[in-house]
Amino acid sequence: MFNIIIFLIGAGIMFYMAWRSWSRRRKLMTRGEKVEATVAGTVRSRDGEAYLLEFTTAGGTHRLHYPKSAKGRELAQGAVVTLYYDPDDPAEMYVEGDKSVLGAEVLYVVLGIVLLVLMVGIVR
Repeated sequence: MFNIIIFLIGAGIMFYMAWRSWSRRRKLMTRGEKVEATVAGTVRSRDGEAYLLEFTTAGGTHRLHYPKSAKGRELAQGAVVTLYYDPDDPAEMYVEGDKSVLGAEVLYVVLGIVLLVLMVGIVR
């Protein structure tokens, strides 16, 4: 019985993580600011390598660091990307078409399903 509870909790956590990522991305795309940003280059940050994205709004020019995915597509310097961000918290952002974010959501769902299948195997 204890194993069933552990697998249910694990699957629940995975489904919650997928929902939270999807929800944040959808919120940024529907309520956040949509801008065209230029890739000014790459920088080293405390979290690793990141793209430096620049864009201009009525409030001035902004420069944000967007984490560089290890396996995602490379963004060339000077490329223009569509960026959704929260003006109240610019660290909350999403570059349209970022496959690493979508891949993480799919991975969470798959892991949740695997945990449920393993739980059913234990119950039998």
